[in-house]
Amino acid sequence: MDNIITGAIAVSIFLAFVLGLAESISALPFAVIVIAVCCMILTDFFQSAKEGLQEERKNKSEATQ
Repeated sequence: MDNIITGAIAVSIFLAFVLGLAESISALPFAVIVIAVCCMILTDFFQSAKEGLQEERKNKSEATQ
């Protein structure tokens, strides 16, 4: 659960910085790159969070047996 919280904080800070930078630069090629990178980081975060939750559930079920 700690990984999800710290990951969400890190992703939100990264997105705020990069999207603000893209807005201030206002160049279309840079905006396209930023959007692609943001999609990749969000996809990775959600996949990592899903795997982490599954692992926690597995460890809890093994501990109770």
